Amino acid sequence: MSERRLSISDGDDLSSYVANSSNGELLVVPSGSYEWNRTLSFSRRNWGIRGEGDVEISVPGSRGRGTKNGYVLNVSGDNVLVENLTFDSDGRPAIGFRCIVDQRAEFRDITVASDGPRTWNAQQTNMLNVGAESSSGEVLLDGIVAYNNGNISQYNGGNSRVGIWSSRSGKLTVRNSVLSGFPNNGIYTRMPGELEVDNCVFANNNVSAVRLGGSNEVVKNSTFYFDISLDDTTHAHPQRGVSNASAITADNRESASNGGYVRNCSFIVRNVPNATGAIRFLDNEWVEVEDCQFLLDQADVPGVGWNNGGSARLRNLVFDTENASSATVAASGGQYPSVDNVCISPELSGGAISASSRDCSFDWSQAHSYPNPSFEGGSSETDRSGSKDDDTALENTLVIDGDGSSKRVDYQFTVDGEAEHSEYYSEYGTGGEINDDAVEGFVRGGADGFRFSGELTDLQIGNGPIVRVNGVEIDPATIGSDKSDEHLGNTLVIDGDGSSKRVDYQFTVDGELEHSEYYSEYGTGGEINDGSVNGFVRGGADGFWFSGEITDLRIGDGPTVRVNGVEVDPNQLWG
Repeated sequence: MSERRLSISDGDDLSSYVANSSNGELLVVPSGSYEWNRTLSFSRRNWGIRGEGDVEISVPGSRGRGTKNGYVLNVSGDNVLVENLTFDSDGRPAIGFRCIVDQRAEFRDITVASDGPRTWNAQQTNMLNVGAESSSGEVLLDGIVAYNNGNISQYNGGNSRVGIWSSRSGKLTVRNSVLSGFPNNGIYTRMPGELEVDNCVFANNNVSAVRLGGSNEVVKNSTFYFDISLDDTTHAHPQRGVSNASAITADNRESASNGGYVRNCSFIVRNVPNATGAIRFLDNEWVEVEDCQFLLDQADVPGVGWNNGGSARLRNLVFDTENASSATVAASGGQYPSVDNVCISPELSGGAISASSRDCSFDWSQAHSYPNPSFEGGSSETDRSGSKDDDTALENTLVIDGDGSSKRVDYQFTVDGEAEHSEYYSEYGTGGEINDDAVEGFVRGGADGFRFSGELTDLQIGNGPIVRVNGVEIDPATIGSDKSDEHLGNTLVIDGDGSSKRVDYQFTVDGELEHSEYYSEYGTGGEINDGSVNGFVRGGADGFWFSGEITDLRIGDGPTVRVNGVEVDPNQLWG
């Protein structure tokens, strides 16, 4: 593809530019807020659209409602790329995309905010209808964030909204993504092709987060939440509509086959009406569940449940509860041909299987947090602002993580700027009590998160919790000041700006050099050899203290480079 940078202004109709594009073009959209006022349908080869910076697209509220096929973009062809776009609007339409290709398509870093459906008996467009026709092809969905904000009881006979739907022959890969609040399955595949779901978070999806059907399908390294109290965006109405929620539904109907694998996943069952199992068999002969953990805090929801028969192979599993729910681990109705190394809390019922051991606990450090969605604009029912936090002007983050422990640990800290509680970085924490620039609180297994400006001037905390500043684990005894190397005088920060691309760098100074945890965020730190550093960033930031001057710096395109807090162009200074 050849890049074509669009000359477009805030408020312009981006869809008109897309409609006039051609084969072989990658449209680059500058940072800004745009409209998407038309439905587009075309075939392109070697074509794509990529946002540069923050690109927010507003879609009219009527789009996608009352139909299953109201896609804002319906593209076929081959080698299609759609990247780094946020779709949101006051009307919160059911924004949908269709992309059926011969061999290859990628959707990366796409955020979709929807409200729906909240009315009864309404058809709505699926968010992503994708697939590769060729058995050797693949559609990759990486970094999809979809807070559908729906009433999950509004299944409407299968005519309601699905997150990701596919029925093609190629492979579908979904990774590093968040899907919540869909009333008709988060991921629904009825396909002969391969499915891989990796490193994702799902919350409150009905009938399931993932339909699993086939020995070529695997769900791994993912976390599933049943808890409509997580936020105010997803609802269930047990007196009206159909709620039959599960995390994994084993189902081999239509073009799927038997089998499936669930590996290294966490299931948190707390509060969803009419849920029927963390893993539920519908029509599938077998599923293998391995190296997973279950927190069963809703008494009427089993770890493994049955609508129809089948075989569940269980290996290296932990079943725990935090409220003595007495929930059943493995319900009757199917077969358990292999049960190996299954630990069940004494406060749970084994049901159809026997425990290998009873001394175990759910490990929160192995589960992903649910990020508590909020978006600008707000619906008629709620007022939401910001994708992570309301006050992003507070540039630093502090997280005190109880790491799943049942022990209460008190903390207190002060900053020399402002401090605000952050729902985004918290998980089942109390939030602490903020008094001007001082905070007192405690954690018991969960996490309390804060945004703050300035520096941490003091932190007092007992043993146990993990403390992270700007995403980097810190020793509480030295938190916040980074004074140990301040005598070096200068700072250098290489910031990947959230990109998923790996960019290598190397630089040299004619003085001393030390890594700075304070100025780093999710970075690797680089390898320091006397006055030289070799390293890379992939979205995070590496920070350093140094004395003297920088004599050489080599870095690929993408990251932002700051010296003493000022952004610099390395090509001009050290090219």
